[in-house]
Order: sequence, then C-alpha cells, then structure tokens
Amino acid sequence: MSNIHPACKPVSGEFHLLNVQVKEHVAKSFTAFLTCNIKVPYMKAVQLEGPSRSGKKEAIKDGMELGRKFLAEGEAGARSVALKLKKTKWSPQQLANVDEKDLYTNHPLPGFRDNQELFAKEEELLPPGEGWTRHSPTMLVQPHSQVYFVQSGDKAGKYYRRGTRGEWVDIDPPNAPQEYDITVRAASASCVRKGVKFDRAVMLNDVTKIARLALKLPLSFVDRPASAFALFQGLRTPEAAQWCAENFHKKLLPRLAEKIHVYKTEELQEVLEATLKEMDEEVMKSAFPFSGCSALVALLLGNRFLVAGVGDCRVLLLEGEGKAAASSRLLDCEGRLDELEEQLRFWQEGGMVVDGLLRHQHPDLLDEAKRILCAPNVFDVLLTREDELDVKQVRTAYKKLALRVHPDKKNDTVDKKAYQYAFARLEESKEKLEEMIAEDLESCREIRRVLHAEVHTRSGAAALLNVDWTPASDSILEEIEKEAAKAAKELKKKFAKLQAFSKDFSQAEAICDEAVRTMARPCTVESLPRVEALLKEGVQMSRALGLRDLRSPRPVVKMEPQVASCVISTGAAIRVALLCGATSAVEDAKLVQRGAAHTRRPKASALGWVGLPEASSAAVCISIRPSKVESSGVKRQKTGADTVRMRHILLRHHQVKQADPMLRRDPGRSVQEAEELALKTLESLIQTPTAFPKLCRELSDCQTGEQPGQLCGDLGWVARGQTEAVLDEAIFSLAVNEFGDLIASSRGFHIIQRLA
Repeated sequence: MSNIHPACKPVSGEFHLLNVQVKEHVAKSFTAFLTCNIKVPYMKAVQLEGPSRSGKKEAIKDGMELGRKFLAEGEAGARSVALKLKKTKWSPQQLANVDEKDLYTNHPLPGFRDNQELFAKEEELLPPGEGWTRHSPTMLVQPHSQVYFVQSGDKAGKYYRRGTRGEWVDIDPPNAPQEYDITVRAASASCVRKGVKFDRAVMLNDVTKIARLALKLPLSFVDRPASAFALFQGLRTPEAAQWCAENFHKKLLPRLAEKIHVYKTEELQEVLEATLKEMDEEVMKSAFPFSGCSALVALLLGNRFLVAGVGDCRVLLLEGEGKAAASSRLLDCEGRLDELEEQLRFWQEGGMVVDGLLRHQHPDLLDEAKRILCAPNVFDVLLTREDELDVKQVRTAYKKLALRVHPDKKNDTVDKKAYQYAFARLEESKEKLEEMIAEDLESCREIRRVLHAEVHTRSGAAALLNVDWTPASDSILEEIEKEAAKAAKELKKKFAKLQAFSKDFSQAEAICDEAVRTMARPCTVESLPRVEALLKEGVQMSRALGLRDLRSPRPVVKMEPQVASCVISTGAAIRVALLCGATSAVEDAKLVQRGAAHTRRPKASALGWVGLPEASSAAVCISIRPSKVESSGVKRQKTGADTVRMRHILLRHHQVKQADPMLRRDPGRSVQEAEELALKTLESLIQTPTAFPKLCRELSDCQTGEQPGQLCGDLGWVARGQTEAVLDEAIFSLAVNEFGDLIASSRGFHIIQRLA
C-alpha cells in the first residue's frame, strides 16, 4: 500500500485528517482510496474508492483527482468524480508526469492546497447529491422535492419537510443511490405505413444526465443504471405519437425529481401512469385531438424494471441465450376488439366494429332490436331525427316498433333475449317521453337538439352554441372560449327543467361542455378539413391515448393505463421487447425464434421482429446484462487495451447528408432498405463468417471494401476515442472475432467485427 498524500490541517485547535492511498490487490490490480476525518461537533468520516486499475499509475492518477475534487468541492464533488472515474481511461500522455518518487515530497500532488474555507463549510455540513440551494443562513433546500437540510446548530444533519399546516416535519435522509453492475443497451425498429412511419420510439439511456442537461433537474438520488424508454404507435395519423415522443421526458423526469427518498415500486408505477395521463390530457386539448396513439413507457432504476401501457401493445421478457431462451409476458394491454367483455362495453357506449375497425354506431347497419338497445338517448329509441316531437308521434312510433320487436312474434332462429330487452326499453322510453313532453315541450325539443349535435366539428359546435365558427388565431382563443362558455351556460338553462325527468340530462350537459372545448381548440382554416376528416376513420383498439371523438361524451374508447414491474437479477441476461400494433400480436414462440441469434444485439432483434410477415409496426428491444459477462458466460477481459483491430461493412442511406471522404458509392437506399439489407447481411455472416470479404466487396459503400483479399473492409487498429462514440462503445465491447450489433452512425449503418 502506497501513501500518496497525508495532510493535517489545523482549524480552531482541531485537526482534519485527509489521506489518499493506493491499494494493491492480490490479482495485480490497484485502487485509489480516499479517507477523511473532519472535526465537527461530532466526527464525520468520508471514505471513497476509485475503480480497479491494471496499472499503478492509473490508480495514482485516480487518487490525485479524488483529492483535488475533495479539497475544491467537498464530499459531494469527490463522490461525483468517483462515479465518473469508472468510465475514465487515462491516456499515456496523462500518465506521463505521474512519478512514484514524488509521493514523499512535502507537496506531492500538484494543485493540492490548504482550503480553510472548504473545511469551514464542511463544519456546516453539506448534504449529498445535487440541486441544493440556500434557504436560510443555516438551511439548504431542494426546490423540486421541497426537502430542507439543516447545516449547523443543534439539529445539524437533519432533514425536514413542511407539513400541511406549515409546521416542520422530521424526515429520513435521502436515498443513498446504489449502482448495479448492469449494462443496458436499447434499439428500435419500425415499418412504413401509408407512406409514413406512424411509430415513434424514445430511448433515454441515462435519465440523470438528460435531466441535468435538458431540464436542469437534479436526479442524483435514484439507483443506477437509470434509463427510460417509450414506444408510441400513431393510430389515425402520427401526430399524437410524435408529440408524445417529443414531450415524454418533460413529463416523466420532473415527477422523478419530486422525491429524493427511496421510491417504492408502487410509487414508480404511479409515476408512469400519471405521465401517460398527463400526455393524454394535453393531446386532447391540442390541435390534433382525433389522432390518438397506443403508448408504452418503461423505466429501469437499478434492478427494477417498470412498464405502463395503453392500447395495442405488449411487453415480453426473453431470458436466456439462443434457442434455449424462455419468454414470459410482463404486460398485455386490454382493449382488443375480439375480446367479448370489451365488445359488450363499447356496444353499450355506442360503438361497433365495421371491417375490423371500431367506429360510432350507424343505425342503418343494425337490426331493429340492436338499434333500440344501442340508441344513445330516449328520443332515438322511438323517433328518427326527422320525426316531429309530440305525444301523438311518440304513440304512433311505439305501435309500429312494438309489432316489430315483440319477442312473442319472433321465431327460434333469432336471439329472443335481445328482443325482450329491446321491447322493455321501448316501453320505458314511451312512458318517459310522454312524461317529459307533459312537463315542458320546448325544453324537450331543446335537449333533443343538443343530443343530436355534432360537437366535434367546429361548424357543428358553433351551430349548437350559435357563435362564430371561423377558425381563429391563438391570440383570440381565450375570447372565443369565454363566448362559447357563456352560450353553453344559457343553453343549459333552456332544458334545466328536465333534470329530474331525463336520464339523458347529464349527457346533454356534457355535449354542451364538449362544444366549448371544440371552439377553444387551436385550429387554422387550412388544417381544419384534414383534422375533421379523421372523424370518419375507425381504430383497431378500444383503449388508446387521444381520440377525443370516441371518448367524449360517450367513452367508446377508454384511456386506462395498465402497469407491471419486475426485478432484474444482476446475474441474468435478459431482453425486454416493447411491442406495438401488429407486432404485439405475433406469437411469443416466433419472437423468441426470430431473435435467437441476436441475444446481444438489440437493433438486430428489433428489426427481426418487425420484419416478420405478420408484423407491420414497431418494436423496441432493451438488452440488460451483467456488465462483465459475455453471452457465453465467460468474463469479459478488461485488459485496459486502448486499441483494437476491426473491419466493417458500411451501408449508406439517403438520410446521410454530410460528405464522406471514404465514400465508395451512394446507392440511394431508404433507411428501411438499408436496415433490411444490413440485417440480412449480418445473419448471413453469423452463419458463414468466412464470407465476409465477398459480401464486403459486393455491398460495402466504404472504400475499404475495395481492399484485396482478407483486408477487405479492414479499418486496421482503432484507438479508443478515434471513432464516433456509438461505434467506440460497440467496438470495445466485443470479444475477438465477434460480430457486433447493427450500428447507425453519421456515415450510415455498420456491420462490425473485431479481429484482435
């Protein structure tokens, strides 16, 4: 054990002891170790350990960084550096000035300095984590979580929160985040439908970094790895899916920042569910409320994996390697149109399936009994929209319909129970209408007009409320909403007398309110026809995000997220499949078989699933594995080597815009064509590795494809940091002779193989 830096610092007659050491282990590895005892009203001890290093100089360099950061920023700063050092690789140039003979001089580490101000601050105590701000001379506060920390005095080191009456409530210290030895990689794949991609995927591999950089939020108290993923499948158009993909992190991360203590699994499930509901609320108010999408959101914190979803989606766990992999369903969302219970529900709410799609019911497509049973209000049971509303017309219509639907007049070939229910409703509606007309005929006519209004179109809502329907600029939307709300209030008064007589009264009120929301929705003259044309389109699920016309005032479609969770074993290798649309209906066994060759290749797995004949939508594959274990179960060699030899096949596509000095040709492929070709080529190489030179010469768009013989595609020895980050990570994670996943870089798609 080598002592790098002992330092004693007198403050007010006391001594602070700081030690930075290097420990040599039996396995010829070295670790920097910082210890510090600070004299405060009680003794505070700090211990920090750097990563395991193969060289002693690297460990000494780690210790220098730990010591400098501690003297500059205290414990919190040193802990931050300790985490970063695990991913830091020192270059030979950085280690050139590290010399063991300097360990015994008075000031062995350049940059170390006496920092009395720091130790004065340490006497006041500094809480762990980021985001603390000054609340008072003796207290700090975390603004997002509203947790307070006392720095000095009798209650130094205590944490508090304000109670409901403003009193101080003593609470537990924040969560000490645990870092699990897990590596997470994820990739997505999707298909083109109607000439566009309806699906959007989001992969946030490090939510703590994204929260800090994009939203200025501290997330330093969550377990790691901390990752989030989402998959949104557009239904009628991709607009809702696009909006959700762009705003997913803005809804999820602030919720995670609200708490710095340990999250229970149930609380994290509620966070995901609330995130989906908030996105839904904003889509419903947006300029594209009829778009809609299925949604899957997932969160990995430490060894806990949680998902929430709504619509046509499923989550599958694949455990094990190759053909021996086992599958289990973590989440299978409700709402498919072939489910009997769901059919009964949306029938009651006025929905029906036509050509495999869920729509509003159309009376012309129903027999007499079903038309009566599914009539949305008491008027439509007996009368057509053209019929006059009076007692005589009601009684005449009753006599005609009673003859048609009386169960005693039906033979055994029909469903008599349906006719019994229809006849009972017919009688009840006749009595109710006669009672309402006797109470106030004009109120009846007004409520009937409201119940028949088409309030999801701007012209229909304006006609109901008798206001100007012309689409307006955002600057005067507030005035329009006020005018519409005032008109709706006056309209409700016209049929208020029927509240005690009609079951349809609350529905009529809801229709008036929906008309107000339609008038308040941002819209332009140009976009109005396209947006309202969506009202004619059916959807393939009875659960979804958005789809305002199918959810209000009658909930034919529901927005009810489902949640699930599991604990990931740190010794197991698994893949999680997030599936939407047709891909979610593929049999589990087919998904397992299709991805058997790609247990460590999430991009190839996702492309394989989406490429199945019966699949025509999106998938996300998340690979979660122990950091130091190969697919074969052999420990990965961490030799500290900074160079590897590799070769590749490059497949360029039309989205690559920048000039490429190594470009051999530009075949003008689409992204989807490049992905399909890359997957096919990779799978051929896995089966026949010796075919690499031949395939590279035929397919690669890089000039290296013209090199002779076995050198075809050879990039030579590549140093760490020499290539793009995404390629760097892939290359240095491979074993010798192993083929990597399909990698998308600024040049196109790469099929890579490590040679040495």
